[in-house]
Amino acid sequence: MDVDNEQNQLNDLVAGYALPDDLRGELTFGALYDEARLDLASPFFQGEGYESIKTIGLRDPLLSLLDDFMAQRSQKGQVPYRDGLLRVGDGKAVVEWLPEGAAQAAADVRRGDANLVPWLVQALDKVQSEAIRVKRAKDPDHWKRKIWRSPDKNRDIKAALLEEGERLGFQVLPSKSRGEWLYDLIWRRLDGNRNVIGITLAVEIEVSDSRTGGIRYDFNKLLQAQADHKLMVFQVKTSEDIKQVFDRLVRSIRAFPHAHPCRYLLCGWSTQENAFHYREHSVSTALVDG
Repeated sequence: MDVDNEQNQLNDLVAGYALPDDLRGELTFGALYDEARLDLASPFFQGEGYESIKTIGLRDPLLSLLDDFMAQRSQKGQVPYRDGLLRVGDGKAVVEWLPEGAAQAAADVRRGDANLVPWLVQALDKVQSEAIRVKRAKDPDHWKRKIWRSPDKNRDIKAALLEEGERLGFQVLPSKSRGEWLYDLIWRRLDGNRNVIGITLAVEIEVSDSRTGGIRYDFNKLLQAQADHKLMVFQVKTSEDIKQVFDRLVRSIRAFPHAHPCRYLLCGWSTQENAFHYREHSVSTALVDG
């Protein structure tokens, strides 16, 4: 089964129902066991969107069709086939297939109370480990003197976040085919007609300017971002320098009148220690958070 055939079948099914104009959102689906059958489906729709799908009678035939897609893909040896994301919006529905095992993870990060900070720390720790591995391989005895160049640091961080974001079914900018959009990197949620329906992550990286003023200049862009999670990566010399920058950025967060709850992850690279340091700060209300 090719993608065009799947999309045609999906279009034919959806065309038989009167979808509400304001219906938009996502449905993650996947298999839990060895057989290629749909075992889990987690809806993430705006307002009463998913209830509307049930009310008009579309839910059951829609899930049945997705189940058929999985079985047919499996029978033909077509991968991926176990995990996917259904986008709905403006009367359209589009299926995107995800890597094996990604459906549950994609659902987890879309939940309203999802905390991506541990996830991001894990991803950045992997980047750190790989950078140190490369430095050790080049000079085992004096690897700490080897500089992890700022352009390489920027590229490695973006590559890790691009790979993880795409695995989870987000549109990531920049990507191999698209340039930056407002921020150094962003994870966007789209509906079936490619309307932006959410910003899960906005990232700014400033590793070429170690002055607090230069770091704050880029960080201030994140303050206005309507994103659920905001990541700032910077570079200074010592852990004490990092603490001072952390304290200054937190003061900026507290001073800004946020429009909705969000989580910040501040990440400072110590050139002296060859290590990332982290601080999380959450804004829980639309008021200035103390």
